[in-house]
Amino acid sequence: MNRLEGALARELSALDDAGTRKGAETVVTRVLPASGERGPRVLLEGEGDRAFLRMNSNGYLGLSLDPDVIAAEEKAAQTFGAGPQAVRFISGTFTPHVSLERRLASFHDREAGMIFSSAYATVMGVIAPLTTPETAIISDALNHNCIINATRLAQPREKIVYPHLSMDELRAALERAAATCRRALVVTDGVFSMRGDHAPLDEIAALVAAYDERFAENAVIVVDDSHGVGAFGASGRGTEEVAGARADLLIATLGKAFGVNGGYAVGSGTLVDYLRETAPFYVYSNPIT
Repeated sequence: MNRLEGALARELSALDDAGTRKGAETVVTRVLPASGERGPRVLLEGEGDRAFLRMNSNGYLGLSLDPDVIAAEEKAAQTFGAGPQAVRFISGTFTPHVSLERRLASFHDREAGMIFSSAYATVMGVIAPLTTPETAIISDALNHNCIINATRLAQPREKIVYPHLSMDELRAALERAAATCRRALVVTDGVFSMRGDHAPLDEIAALVAAYDERFAENAVIVVDDSHGVGAFGASGRGTEEVAGARADLLIATLGKAFGVNGGYAVGSGTLVDYLRETAPFYVYSNPIT
């Protein structure tokens, strides 16, 4: 593998030269829980007993250290074991999986929900099955990396990227797609992780509704609101709540505001039933524990 490793080493050097290499990962050796008025701290490898504030996590509500959450996780492990040991359709569906999916669907006022190993896997898992050779994927320019890679995997007939939050360009994209495609997926982040702004979902919904009849198999909205759900909106229901509009398929994570692991999608019963049969990241992966 000397020639391959030589090529990879040159690519790593290019990352160094560009200043974009992530380098060695910071290793947390212990988490010190909150005590009195002092919030939680972490100890880091190589830093001895020096405690640090962790200001760069996505645990917006601090639930990963909540005693009730920890106790529930311990109880589930004692009851069901440390892992499911199978994919869902064989023997890996346990009562907590079904209960969680129902509660997530109810939380978002949807007919059904399904959980994945992560939100990244959710996006990768659902976009491709919804894409046919006559589908257009229309995507905001600042969408998360998972949406970019899901679009590549899906290989739509048309891939149209519109400038960030530009509704005029989204309208033009829908017009273009309607001329050649039977189906359109308008895909956007809810809250954009690198900027903190959010999609004008009410305006997007109005545009998509205006063009829906131009597509034989509808124009639908897919929103990844992993940074919004749990921390954005009066009741934590994210961009939908703030904008007063809904996605046809809503994706979010359990790994940020909710403090644990996993991703999920909620939508109509038919849509979720279809994805249970066709989403490879769901069908062929063990569920969360």
